[in-house]
Amino acid sequence: MARLPAGALMQRAVAGLVTVCARLLREAGGVYGARVVVLAGGGNNGGDALWAGARLARRGAHADAVLLDPAKAHAEGLAAFRA
Repeated sequence: MARLPAGALMQRAVAGLVTVCARLLREAGGVYGARVVVLAGGGNNGGDALWAGARLARRGAHADAVLLDPAKAHAEGLAAFRA
């Protein structure tokens, strides 16, 4: 089995999540200007959510994040969200 580069699996999950969220937002009026709230737990699943929030923000959504366990927030995902 081929090994994936570090972070590749997470970025695939994020891409899928963003695709679905963007589709739902378009059905509700559009991504640009939409209000998005990310509920992010600790660990990789929370990281997926934060990365997705960051990508939606780059598409013009107004994204906020609620960190359910700030001490365990995914560092890279949080940095991407805050950038």
